[in-house]
Amino acid sequence: MFWQKIKKPIIGLAPMDGVTDKPARQIQCNVAKPDVLFTEFISAEGFIRNPAVFKKTLAFDVAQRPIVAQVFGYSSEAIYEAVKIISKMGFDGIDINMGCPARKILFRGGGGALIGNYKQADKILKKAAEAIKESKTNLPLSVKTRIGQKTSIAKEWCQFLSDYPLSAIIMHGRLLSQGLSGEVCWNEIKNAAKIAKDKNIVFVGNGGIKTLEEAIKKTEENRIDGVLIGQAAMGNPWVFKKNYKPSKEELFETIKIHAESAENFYGKKGFNKVLRHFSWYPRGFKNCKQLKIMLLKSKSASEVGKILAEFSAISD
Repeated sequence: MFWQKIKKPIIGLAPMDGVTDKPARQIQCNVAKPDVLFTEFISAEGFIRNPAVFKKTLAFDVAQRPIVAQVFGYSSEAIYEAVKIISKMGFDGIDINMGCPARKILFRGGGGALIGNYKQADKILKKAAEAIKESKTNLPLSVKTRIGQKTSIAKEWCQFLSDYPLSAIIMHGRLLSQGLSGEVCWNEIKNAAKIAKDKNIVFVGNGGIKTLEEAIKKTEENRIDGVLIGQAAMGNPWVFKKNYKPSKEELFETIKIHAESAENFYGKKGFNKVLRHFSWYPRGFKNCKQLKIMLLKSKSASEVGKILAEFSAISD
């Protein structure tokens, strides 16, 4: 039950689909290791149809522990089958996503569509807990969610979730209708946290955190056990360090290592999966936009190395 044992405040890396894959997590751990990490989310329905498709998504190494597998779905039976298998794959916990704002997931009734859908959420949580029990792994179960869909129901929703055998609740302080932008309602998070903590459930906030200092401040102000940092970590693994800005040389070396790691993991045919990271890394120096354009055209790690070497020679 690592959620209870882990040091507080917990400052973790939020799960982000298409972002927090194994190579990205490797880079993050090399630069500044968060207290907890998550996989990209896994479709329960997709997984039970074809588990092999998710082999890369579920890959991790011991340096990334504690690591939690995040699962989403709309069918309680699919959640049960998927969690029962994934629980035996060596993860430190299982998280059920009840907050994703992606339309294709909401349309089927998964992710954030489960907020306030007490009947279906009840079925899913019971089946997830049952699957873990049957797997005999005793893994902690958590839920990552939001304060509401169009209006906040943070307290009622947290009260409902707290009645299940959860080790942690992670609550994003934006409404589902806000997506990933707009004001984060930390007061709603604070109020919900009181309910969870009364049930001895670890409570973690999420949304809009831009620095490690801000993360720590939010835990203190809102009396919560921790926060997850998401968008601010994209192209900036140094966000988990205090008052730290990498030199251009360190940035370039990190880009190079990330390119090599992605190529080793996905192969040259899957190298394009790392390109979005190259649109985030270059910032805060002369001609960074030009470097971004050059990197986005790369097709291999060796090309990235050449681009960085040439850019360094030109800019020096």
